[in-house]
Amino acid sequence: MKNKIKTLEESWKRALADYQNLVKRVEADKKDFVRFANMNLLAKLIPVLDILDLAAKHSSDPGIKMAVAQFREVLQSENVQEIIPAPGDKFDHELHECLETLPGELDNTIAELVTPGYKIDKFIIRPAQVKVHKKLALDK
Repeated sequence: MKNKIKTLEESWKRALADYQNLVKRVEADKKDFVRFANMNLLAKLIPVLDILDLAAKHSSDPGIKMAVAQFREVLQSENVQEIIPAPGDKFDHELHECLETLPGELDNTIAELVTPGYKIDKFIIRPAQVKVHKKLALDK
């Protein structure tokens, strides 16, 4: 009888632990779902920021500059980080998208930033679009 009670008690504890693990897993899945839904929306809104940035550069209208600043504040509040490589930085295919290669001494380095990229944590929303130096092979 004691063995049966002990077996039932162990089974109950295992079932309770499994249930608690399931609750944690479901909560984590919910958070991931919300994060991916937000990333999908942000991926659609980031080109709008590009246009607003361009308008702000070519306009003296303080309203446009204020809209760009507010847009960036919203992105920052959602933990969105810009990917802005500097010329000379190493090209990283996970963070950067090469639009063009240019001859250069330093092989596989950023020559020019075309469009900044964006990410949340380790998830890339849009890679930074760049031009990359490639060392020319000498003909023999």
